[in-house]
Amino acid sequence: MWIASGVMRLGLSVAWLMVSVLHADVLSSRYLPWLTDEAVLAEFTAALETPQPRYWRTAEELRRQRKASGAELPLAGLRLALDPGHLGGKWAEYEARNFRISDDDHWVREGDLVLEVAQRARDQLEALGAEVQLLREDSTPVNPKLPADYVEEVAEQMGPVEGGSLEGMVDHALELKRQTVRRSIVVGELAERARLVNEVLKPDALLSLHINAGVWPKKSGVEQLVLLPHNHLHVLIFGCLSESELAGPGQRERLLRKLQNGSGPEELLLAGALAQSLAEATGLPASKYEGSHALRPSEEKPYVWARNLMLLRLVECPVVLLEPYVANSAAAYARLQAALQARVDGREPEEGDVLLEYADAIVAGVLDAYGPDDAR
Repeated sequence: MWIASGVMRLGLSVAWLMVSVLHADVLSSRYLPWLTDEAVLAEFTAALETPQPRYWRTAEELRRQRKASGAELPLAGLRLALDPGHLGGKWAEYEARNFRISDDDHWVREGDLVLEVAQRARDQLEALGAEVQLLREDSTPVNPKLPADYVEEVAEQMGPVEGGSLEGMVDHALELKRQTVRRSIVVGELAERARLVNEVLKPDALLSLHINAGVWPKKSGVEQLVLLPHNHLHVLIFGCLSESELAGPGQRERLLRKLQNGSGPEELLLAGALAQSLAEATGLPASKYEGSHALRPSEEKPYVWARNLMLLRLVECPVVLLEPYVANSAAAYARLQAALQARVDGREPEEGDVLLEYADAIVAGVLDAYGPDDAR
């Protein structure tokens, strides 16, 4: 009996050691690659071993529920939220998501473009049985607070005008306006969208739709509106926290929450499926990041990168942020102009339409991730 008990304890110890090693590898390969504090690493390793309640369901749970209920549609039961990134419309200029190369071109506004993509994807996904909610239906901010609601807070942080000159006062006023608008439509907007997802919609997953853009080249320190030669795509999931970020307000708590509710593995699976469908649809190569603020959590998924972005951090369910195309590349810009012209002309999108391609790829990726085994 003593020998059997000892062997059992030994087996459990070996199993616990294997789990700890696996968890440590996940932490170092995705969440905390630069962490050197062994005590903090042990804290987060322990967190991985203590799961917490969650409002969302895994793909396997959804497949079992669908099979048990006898539902025929391939995405029946799936609750999905789509986030058309940014706002577009009159806010596009403040978002720095508004450009055109010549006066005869159509304005490229990311928020407007991804809204159409989200609406088209929703229609297709609902036809497959999914329940789909969009975080916005137009360019109206989700955040109920207006820029004016942040004036006092921002003014206090900025401090008084230095020097007292008229030019200084004007510059101060313009900067105050810029920061209050940004606080409302960027920081406050992201926080409110995350709250809406976590407290109201409670979906099985969130997809945040974007279109990437490269840094404009500069000449004598001035940005030049010159189209770039490179066009690529990537998708983002939560991870890659620096030690300084981990010490920031709320960062530790958000990481612990994400670790304990188990969203990480689901995010990686969903991101991989969406990356594959986007790569097949677009034929684009994978984007590359320089520096330490992003990493590939899996070498087998070259399109998938982990970053510590606000929305990825705050949303509790699996969340994937899509960044296909480089809007200011020569190839993507030409396709976007063609798509925008078709809409101005009132024509139905034709084969090869870039926004239709984007929407179709989303549907294919979701179907691969959440559909029945024979549809994957």
